[in-house]
Amino acid sequence: NHLLRVVTDCSPEVNPQHIQMAMKERNLYGYSAAFFCLLLLVYYVPWLFQPTGNVELNATLERNINGRAAVVIIRIDDTTGAPTKYLVQRKSKDYPIKPFQNSVCLFGGNAETTDKQPMETLTRELGEELPFDLVQSILHSSNLKFFGASYNMQKAEILGKTEPYSFLCACYEARITADLLENALQKQAINEGSYALLTKEQLLEEEKYAWGYDFVMSEYFGKPVKNFCDGVTVEKVDKKKLNDWTPFA
Repeated sequence: NHLLRVVTDCSPEVNPQHIQMAMKERNLYGYSAAFFCLLLLVYYVPWLFQPTGNVELNATLERNINGRAAVVIIRIDDTTGAPTKYLVQRKSKDYPIKPFQNSVCLFGGNAETTDKQPMETLTRELGEELPFDLVQSILHSSNLKFFGASYNMQKAEILGKTEPYSFLCACYEARITADLLENALQKQAINEGSYALLTKEQLLEEEKYAWGYDFVMSEYFGKPVKNFCDGVTVEKVDKKKLNDWTPFA
C-alpha cells in the first residue's frame, strides 16, 4: 500500500488497480514455480541419492531380455591350519528386494552391452567391487577356473515387479591365501556393499542366498544348503550356452 501511494503520487495517471493485478500475477507465478520445484524434490531427489547399486539393479530388472552375469566363488586358504573360509558379499538390510535382504551373494555381476564374453564381465565387476590388489590376485594368481553355468530365474512376486527376471550365469572359482586377502584389505576397503568370511558349514547351514546362488553353492559343495529361497529356480546348463553372451538392449 505504501508503494501504491508513492507510485500514484508521482504518476497520477497510473491506475492502482492495474498495479495490484500485476503484483498478484507476479505472486501467482512465484507460487507456481515454487510448487514445481517442490515436485522435483519429491520425485527426483530420492532417486538421485539412492545407492549406485540400486540404480543399476532397477535398470537391470527393467530390461525386456534375459540377462547375463559372471560371478566367482572366492576360497580363502589359511596356511596356519585354520578352517578354509569363503569371501562373499552381504546384501544390506534395506536391499530393494526384500527376500534378499541380509542374504549372501557371490562377487561379480551383470554384463554390460560392451561385454563380449563372461570374463570381460567378471573383470569389470570385480574391479568395481573389490580392492585393486585383490582383483589382480584373483585374476592372475589364484588358479582361476571355470566352475559351471546355470540359468537363474526369479519370479515377479519375489522381485516386486510385474514380470519375472532370468539370467544366464557363468561361475568361476578362485583360491587365494588369507595373508593375501588381509594385505589387500589393509590397503583398500571393499568398494561396494559389505562382505563376510564364512566357513563351508556356515554357508550350508546358516545363510540364505540372493539370486539363486544357493543352488550354485550346493553344486559346489556337493551338498544342498539348508535355506533355499522360495520364488527362485535354477537350472544347470551346458558351458556352450555361454558362447551366446549377447548384450541386451
